[in-house]
Amino acid sequence: MTAAWMTAILLGAAMIVASVRLILWHRSASAPSPRRLIALLLLQPVCGILLFLTLFPPATTMSSDALRIATRGTSRLAAGPMVLLPEAPDIRPGEHVPDLATALRRHPGTSEIIILGDGLPPRDMEAAKRVAIRFEPRPLRQGISHVAPPTLVAPGSSFSLGGQLSALPSATVELLDPAGQVTDSVQADADGRFALTGTARAAGAVLFTMRVRDGRRTVEQASVPLLVADSPAPRLLILSAAPNAEVKYLRRWAADAGFAVTTQMSAGGGIALGDAPIAMDGATLRKFDAAIVDDRSWAARRGVLMDAARNGLGLILHPSGPIDATTRGQWQALGFGLTGKGGLVPLALPKPLAPTIARTRQGIGSDDRPADLALPDEMLPEISRLGLTPEGENAVPLLRDAGGVTLAAWRAVDSGRVALFTGIDSYALTLTGHRGLHGDWWSAMLATVARPAPGMTPITTPGWAGERMILCGLTTPAEVEGPDGRMANLLPVAGCGAFWPDKAGWHQLRRAGDGQATPFYVQPANALPVMRAARDRDAMLMLRPPASGDKAAMGKSVPGSPWPFAIGWLLASALLWWLERARVGRAAAPQSAR
Repeated sequence: MTAAWMTAILLGAAMIVASVRLILWHRSASAPSPRRLIALLLLQPVCGILLFLTLFPPATTMSSDALRIATRGTSRLAAGPMVLLPEAPDIRPGEHVPDLATALRRHPGTSEIIILGDGLPPRDMEAAKRVAIRFEPRPLRQGISHVAPPTLVAPGSSFSLGGQLSALPSATVELLDPAGQVTDSVQADADGRFALTGTARAAGAVLFTMRVRDGRRTVEQASVPLLVADSPAPRLLILSAAPNAEVKYLRRWAADAGFAVTTQMSAGGGIALGDAPIAMDGATLRKFDAAIVDDRSWAARRGVLMDAARNGLGLILHPSGPIDATTRGQWQALGFGLTGKGGLVPLALPKPLAPTIARTRQGIGSDDRPADLALPDEMLPEISRLGLTPEGENAVPLLRDAGGVTLAAWRAVDSGRVALFTGIDSYALTLTGHRGLHGDWWSAMLATVARPAPGMTPITTPGWAGERMILCGLTTPAEVEGPDGRMANLLPVAGCGAFWPDKAGWHQLRRAGDGQATPFYVQPANALPVMRAARDRDAMLMLRPPASGDKAAMGKSVPGSPWPFAIGWLLASALLWWLERARVGRAAAPQSAR
């Protein structure tokens, strides 16, 4: 007979004796309570079973030659032999190693590893490709699981910041500028996704702040790096078949946004208005980065415009009103589906922003109508859109209205990009309290399709202090200057170099032979923990799992952890002790008459 069986028999006998004692005790009581007796009788076997599982915990299956690796987030109650990476807590007994490659060298013949905790960091991903991985990801905690900041922003322009929250549906996300003012506030959708909008000011490397609130509670707050860099003024060509308010306000906005604008309009009878006439040929269009063309100008210059787009010109097509069947067919041939009834339909606009946020984003008062068109409300123009949706297999949605309808989409054409915007008379946004939305729409479209300008290549890889970063795009030796002025040399291998930042803050990447420095931000070691865990989890799930026919997958049984059962036994015993001595369910003692 084994020790487990003997212990089970002794515990069973003890539970029977204890139950009989309880029954006899309650029978002799003056006013016994049946519910109290039932609770005490049920707690007896619970305590006995938990004590048995504490002494003899259930076995778990582990591969015969599998190696257990503890990473960040591993429970301190985990039992059994394991290898502890630097990010793991100090669990005894455990073997400390500097990385996974060292652990595999110390344990030759390992063909499978079991990962505990959040997953391997990027440092160990290459070594993990040599073995099979057994990993069961844990649900992510509440927090920010993904952030997509803009790469490079021009001074004075708007930018969008997207992301996703974990286990926080309908939480409020706020964006604060470097001065601490709230520039945008949105509510995440049911999946935790959100999009924020801000405005860049002067050139330089700045930090915005993203704050997540669940009711009045601040769940997480993180720094969002933003690189604002001057660049040559983008060259924009506006082609219109007739002078109109749309061209007037579009030109005004583009000039304020820093574009070098050239406008060409036709007044009929061979009369051209706007800037000095230019030759509409390939050599002239190569001088421009983007062109905004209405439907009638498109029909007259379709061939030369498409040739220029294939050579890198960004092209934005927009209707000046309902389009005919010929134009619709030509735009469909570009790859835009254009589904719908046609004609004009109302455009759904978002609700007005809170006054403080609106003033911060626009830098103006709530009434932003220009003085030359300060019309009464009943005389304001309507805002409409083409009743066709620019969708298709190769079209990428770019803008949506407040009702979720796609307003603009784009697609690649050889070296360039073509976008289709279905809004009609977008200038009316500036007259109805949505000047910021007007600028955001055109800024987003031009930033997407415009010819890339030569200049700084930003570093978009997120980094944390104390964790290795991979900096790519290096053709010559480079060096990194830290926030404290210390220099670190990088030796590129296949165009990439490894860098271990030891401090958070802005760093400068300097390439040999290039006088320009590229700033990039390193997050503090404790910043965005959920985002780091999500990154490691996703990378782990892409590694090779063990196959059913692997020898290591056959497995063997090893004792599990007794700590969960020990804690449960302690709590049940404490409840049993309190219930036996408490006056719950007992009749009050009769008082003697005087």
